[in-house]
Amino acid sequence: MEHRCSVRKSIEFQLLLYKHGLPIQSGISRNLGLGGMFINTGTYPWRKNEYLEVEILSSDGNSGMRLPAVVVHHSEHGVGLMFDAISNEQRRILRRWLFEKHAEPSDANVSSRGTRAVA
Repeated sequence: MEHRCSVRKSIEFQLLLYKHGLPIQSGISRNLGLGGMFINTGTYPWRKNEYLEVEILSSDGNSGMRLPAVVVHHSEHGVGLMFDAISNEQRRILRRWLFEKHAEPSDANVSSRGTRAVA
C-alpha cells in the first residue's frame, strides 16, 4: 500500500549521507518527492527510524542543500527516506526541482545556496 503524501519523480543526482554530522556514505538518488527519496546505496546496514542528513551535491561536486531525513525502509539496493523538519525555503527548492521544466538538483544556481537544516 502506498503511503506517500507527494508524487515521486525519477531524478538522478549525487549525494552524501551524514550521521551525527559526519559523512558516512555517498549515493545516487533514484527518485525524489516533496516528502522523501530513495537512494541507491547498496547493502549498507540501515536501521528503520535512523536519523540521517542528505546532502545534495551540485553538478561540480560542491556542497549543496542538506536535508534531515529518517529511514523508512531499506533493501539490498538502497534506502527509502522521509524528510524531517525541512524549511520553507528547502521545500520551495524541492518543488522547483520537481515541477519546473529544466530545474534539477544539479542546477548550480539552485543548489549553491547552501541551504541547511539542523535536525
